[in-house]
Amino acid sequence: MRSSGGFTLIEVMAALVIAALAIVVLLQAGFTGAAENQAALRYDQALSRAQSRLASFGTLTPIQAETLSGDDGGGYQWQVKITKLSGNAELGLYAIDLSETFGSHVVALKTERLAAPP
Repeated sequence: MRSSGGFTLIEVMAALVIAALAIVVLLQAGFTGAAENQAALRYDQALSRAQSRLASFGTLTPIQAETLSGDDGGGYQWQVKITKLSGNAELGLYAIDLSETFGSHVVALKTERLAAPP
């Protein structure tokens, strides 16, 4: 009976297969994490753009019942719908629905503002 201190060919091949599978799983997790991070950054950018545009209504932009849209650049588009809910000639309550889109994704914000007619 001969006793050898080394590994058999099958043991070495099994270890290589297990190591290769582990590397594939780790790489896939890394690429998935990077893609998810990029998507989160795009959502954050869309939310920031939408909040900024929404803040301008009533301060930089007069409020009146209308629908507006435009291109924000970088693949982002916006649309806002302003509806008068109630009020009189001096003061009115307006609903503002704003959406910022990029690709097939949408970030939507809604608020109500009290404003004098333009």
